[in-house]
Amino acid sequence: MNVFYIRLVVLTAMLLPVLAGCQSAVGPLGGTNPAIPEAKQGQDCRVHVFGLGGVPDMTGAQAMRAGGITKLRRAEYRATTFFDVGRECVIAYGE
Repeated sequence: MNVFYIRLVVLTAMLLPVLAGCQSAVGPLGGTNPAIPEAKQGQDCRVHVFGLGGVPDMTGAQAMRAGGITKLRRAEYRATTFFDVGRECVIAYGE
């Protein structure tokens, strides 16, 4: 085999686990009401390192408190990790 192809195979073998370790997800929590415009936004984020750092409050209460929201219109969960190191957030929108 040519040296170029050997290097290409080695580079591909090195980068494949890196691509498999990336994760990004966004999902709604509960019901949504998109007809009403969001005036406020609050978020509860936690840094996640190999199982340490905790999980954000999935009810959205902490995010609502952080944004000064009294009427919840929409809440969503966002996670961005790389080999179990990353950030998880609950974002609340409302009035």
